[in-house]
Amino acid sequence: MLIVSCCCQAQSATSFTGYGEVPVKTPDSLIQKIHLATDVKAKMQAVQPLLSFHATHGTTDSVIHYAQELINSLNQSSLPSADKLFYQVSLYLTLANAYSEEGLYDEALRFYLQGVKIAESINNRTAVNNNKLGIANVYAARNEHDKAVTAYNDLLNTGPDEQLKHLVYERLGIIFLERKDLPQAKQYTEKALAYFQQQHHQKKELQAKLTLGIIAEFNQQADEAYAIYNDVKNNAQQQQFYDLYSDAGQRMGDLLIARKEYDDAKMLLSLVYSNALQWNDLKAQLKVLNSLRNVHAEMGDYKNAYALMTQYVGISRELLNMQNKKEINELEIKYQTARKEKEILNKENELNYQKTVKYSLLIGFLIILLPIIGLLYMYYQKLQAQSKLNTTLEEMNRQEIAALLKDKELELLKASVSGQEKERKRIAGELHDSIGGNLAAIKLQLSNQTGENRLEALIRQVDDTYHQVRDLSHDLVPQKFSHTGFAELIAGYIRQFNVPGNAIITFHAFPDEEIDRIRTSLKVEVYKIIQELITNALKHSHASKVEIQLTQLDGMLKLLFEDDGRGFSPETVKYGIGFQNIYERLKLFDGVVSIDSFPMKGTVIDIEIPLNAECYEA
Repeated sequence: MLIVSCCCQAQSATSFTGYGEVPVKTPDSLIQKIHLATDVKAKMQAVQPLLSFHATHGTTDSVIHYAQELINSLNQSSLPSADKLFYQVSLYLTLANAYSEEGLYDEALRFYLQGVKIAESINNRTAVNNNKLGIANVYAARNEHDKAVTAYNDLLNTGPDEQLKHLVYERLGIIFLERKDLPQAKQYTEKALAYFQQQHHQKKELQAKLTLGIIAEFNQQADEAYAIYNDVKNNAQQQQFYDLYSDAGQRMGDLLIARKEYDDAKMLLSLVYSNALQWNDLKAQLKVLNSLRNVHAEMGDYKNAYALMTQYVGISRELLNMQNKKEINELEIKYQTARKEKEILNKENELNYQKTVKYSLLIGFLIILLPIIGLLYMYYQKLQAQSKLNTTLEEMNRQEIAALLKDKELELLKASVSGQEKERKRIAGELHDSIGGNLAAIKLQLSNQTGENRLEALIRQVDDTYHQVRDLSHDLVPQKFSHTGFAELIAGYIRQFNVPGNAIITFHAFPDEEIDRIRTSLKVEVYKIIQELITNALKHSHASKVEIQLTQLDGMLKLLFEDDGRGFSPETVKYGIGFQNIYERLKLFDGVVSIDSFPMKGTVIDIEIPLNAECYEA
């Protein structure tokens, strides 16, 4: 496994520098103010600077922690209702923004909607608009661009203040950038940038500049984009905006790769990756690992490229697990709240019930009835246990039968494919060697006859027959798999998709010679699997980038397929005919497939096929 160096380096030419301390440390003065707060109001005022500090530096976990503590303290306090609503508006907006940054959009949307309702009840128009802006941002993050644009335009039509208006302009610039409408994206972003510069909003200014750099890159203005990214990276480092520093550094690395300046790209990306590790920023680590993988692939170092891909998949899984864990924690909070409410209701019911149990006749009746109920319950439990046992035995029998049927089906499929391949070769040889040879001999003999038109017509007829038989023999054995390198065959197929407006598809194969030796039947199935995966990525996931890597390593044929599309939930999705065909094709060669995906996070598909002596051409 490739180990990316985490040491901080300094180069005189490019001045790549790293951080030597924990990037975000809460100032002691802010903590001390909270400890000195004596009541709820004082605590609310003391925590606000702390929330702003963590929100600015992107440490959203701390924002969620402190905001939830404040909300709990506020709910348990004896403050008047009007004061509670005043503080709730601010806290709900802060908490919703943090959830949105964490990617927990359902929770973010819940607090934004509650914030709108509270803000309207106290006639706070600024808070109403801020929450509506958050709702529009959630739509944009979910790629529901039409709903987001409608929500942003509604905000502009209500005449918001200048700051909110230019925040909307910034978001519209990002949406039109994702839609590849570069003139509109540049127009909105430049409006926002001019305002942020005037108001000295440093982080917003750098974010807008980063967007303009991406626009320049998409407009094929690589030098201008590189200069913008470098300026953003250096200023973000000085201001300790670590998320912007990582984004700008990673994009600079990609431009260096495009320039074929691989050593500089590898040095810069390694430095950004070391900082991302230090900050425990998994999203930044994923982006940089992908760029580092591309560097090694372009340099022909496929072994390290594959190791980086494996590291990338591991971090991707860790990120998905953390995402799921956060969602589970939120569900647990909801569950605990519901359970407490239920306990209160049960206690009230129990008190009412105890008041009614006063009559001795009822007590005597219950004493007689309880043994009977106990016997009936024991009998019912016995029946339940017997029923579960019968169900378990039936399920075991069904599984055994299904396993036998699958084994038999696999044997039949393998025998069928092997028989078809042998029969095709036999027929092709027979047509080419016997019938084709005979017709060639007849043509030669008839060519020696002269002077008669009928003989010339007969020669033409025999010549046509000869060409038909030759074409038929070539069709029975796929010529393109026999006479073209397999890696080049796949690359040629992919090139037809690399046109403006389509997703950018990259393909790497290593080592070419070993992959080309694979038998034709396996090549055909792998080729069809790649076709199906590309079709799904372009048709269903609306991906903008697709990465394909085919590697023969340690006796395995490994196919890694990744896209940055909409993704899906593997636990709930219903696979269509395409994926079912992929599973059936892999059965023929004992192949296995692993799918990692998450809504709005893209998809990684890992396929492994064991290679034995029968998998290579003789």
